[in-house]
Amino acid sequence: MSTDVKCPFCGADTLPGDERCPRCFHSMMVREIPHARKGDAIHQALLSRPVSDLLTGADLLVCDPEDAVQKVVEIFQKEKKGCVLVYKNKKLVGILSNRDLVLRVAGRFDDLSKIKVAEVMTPDPGFVHPEDPIAFAVNKMAMGGYRHVPVLREDGTPVSILLIMDVLRYLSQSKKSY
Repeated sequence: MSTDVKCPFCGADTLPGDERCPRCFHSMMVREIPHARKGDAIHQALLSRPVSDLLTGADLLVCDPEDAVQKVVEIFQKEKKGCVLVYKNKKLVGILSNRDLVLRVAGRFDDLSKIKVAEVMTPDPGFVHPEDPIAFAVNKMAMGGYRHVPVLREDGTPVSILLIMDVLRYLSQSKKSY
């Protein structure tokens, strides 16, 4: 039987006609994106513009699950970044953000050089593709409570990390340009 339908939320293979994704339980019954209301510039931008319009690639950092948390912290401080994608064998396996460091690391370990990223990362994060509508990325952020969402090509290679600030900046500019 064909498994050519991908869940738009987690990318899992689903069968045509499935009501929900077997991995993440998101509904597979709604297949169309609502149309923007006439004259609403922000709504128009959210529904019609692709995530690729927001990407700079400037925030894309990638580490290995075996890297020491100390090294990531040093890079975050030096580069003024707040998130790193975790790849193993060219596959996204996790994400480590400042929030993860505060919630899972701060005050719990004496020597961060002995703690591996794999021990404190958020595993199997949600992601979007460059051609997905901005609304899709915003929904993923809102539903998951994320401030960072990886943007991946179809083959899983990273393109960028989308920050909520990128979305807000874009929408404030879109309002002026419509």
